[in-house]
Amino acid sequence: MKIVTRAQRRQAAALRLPNILCISIDRINPDLFGAYGATWNSTPAFDALSTESILFDNFHATSLDLDALMRAFWRGEEPYSVNLDDEPSDDVPSIFQIMKERGYRTFLLSDVENVALSPCVDSDHVERFLLETEEERDEPAESIEETALFKNFEQLTRFLSSLDDSARIDAPQPWFAWAHLSGWNERWDFPLTMREEFQDEGDPAPYAAVRPPYWRREPLARRVHGRVFRSAEITEDVSIMDDASLHARERARLNALDESERRQSVLEACAAGVAVFDKTLDGFVELLREHNLLKNTLFALTGTRSLALGAPSALGTPGPEDVPSPFYSEETRLPLMLRLPHKSCATLRLPTLCGPTDLFATLRDFPDFAPRLVDPDFWTLEPCEISAVVGKWTLDPEDESAAKEESAERDATIEETRHGHNLLELVVDETRPIHDSIVVVARDKSSLERAAIFDKWYLKRTPLKKNPEDEFAPTERVELFVQPDDRYCVNDVADRLQDDAERLTPSLDPQE
Repeated sequence: MKIVTRAQRRQAAALRLPNILCISIDRINPDLFGAYGATWNSTPAFDALSTESILFDNFHATSLDLDALMRAFWRGEEPYSVNLDDEPSDDVPSIFQIMKERGYRTFLLSDVENVALSPCVDSDHVERFLLETEEERDEPAESIEETALFKNFEQLTRFLSSLDDSARIDAPQPWFAWAHLSGWNERWDFPLTMREEFQDEGDPAPYAAVRPPYWRREPLARRVHGRVFRSAEITEDVSIMDDASLHARERARLNALDESERRQSVLEACAAGVAVFDKTLDGFVELLREHNLLKNTLFALTGTRSLALGAPSALGTPGPEDVPSPFYSEETRLPLMLRLPHKSCATLRLPTLCGPTDLFATLRDFPDFAPRLVDPDFWTLEPCEISAVVGKWTLDPEDESAAKEESAERDATIEETRHGHNLLELVVDETRPIHDSIVVVARDKSSLERAAIFDKWYLKRTPLKKNPEDEFAPTERVELFVQPDDRYCVNDVADRLQDDAERLTPSLDPQE
């Protein structure tokens, strides 16, 4: 039997590249978590994990379309610069290809068919897994363990535990795994008893259906008799809810309520989902610790699209008959926490405006970037008056001209090779902006309807139907909202601040 010494284990650990685990959950709203300011909703597991992580306050989705967002996350392509009807270019490597070429085992797991089988990821560079989903149910689950969210995490836990090879000393192969869960987008099967816990006296009954209200649905991965079926193959053997279901009755009940009661009813159901997620996350993180999977792993937790639970009571992605613009029913701010190996940079909170392409760049650069986090010189920020290097960490430049030349070369390399910015560079300069604004499109580059998010402003442009009888009628409506004061965007000030609106409007159409 081969005897392994502690020194050998330490040496193997030092040589091993860090694992990377990223979990993205659809329709997760940061405003529902204590770490992001919720005072009426208890989320101890999420909040505890945030104290071990870097928490980002201004991470935004850049499209309302799931396919476009996944291209931003996985390929670093801004949705305003791509056309989803075109085939993804082979010239742009995905995060899975990059990691595969670095020597990682790469995995993509999802319960959403469009995501698990996404054409923007080359199958040669990733092992794909469809998380099993049950036949659709018409009633809420009786317990947390019966919910789809819990079962997704249960399968993910089993999968990750199978990757545990920390006992090996022969430089075990690192892994990169991205798990996307449908979350709140597909099924609200949270127990009814948990929904009622958020109902106060005089409040309307919580929304009781399993299908979320107003949502455009994504095709889930289905299993029939143990085999995975694509949507086009699904037969009558799979039960699909019809309009006589509980969902139809609950929609009718919501429509009879006024705006505040309707929002409260849905919020109670959504909060129950947050409670289910938090309890599930608690067990998931504990199991990761038991398997020693967090010690040398970057764990990123984020969302794709966010619930709209603000003053406008429209929810999800309604059709044109419900609201004139999808931006009225969508939130763009998403949670993002990065738990680094050994809890480096724990409790750091960053206000920087950022988006999915920045997470792409962060994950891509992390294998090379991780050793710098333990280098004392990394944490030394030298004051310098040269604009080209202000706000950038340096290692004691001997003279100003050398520092300026080095910075220019680095910036040119970044411009040529990067999609997005490495967010971990902010840990030594928390206030350095990396974006003047974040552009959000309804779908892709063809979308005329767009929004731009600034530190102090939220700008939105909506195309108007052309009036053939009035050639001078406006062809678009521009709205401007003050942030963060008007966080629900209910007070348009574009008419009163026309100069500001005109100055900011070009940001909606950045150069590709």
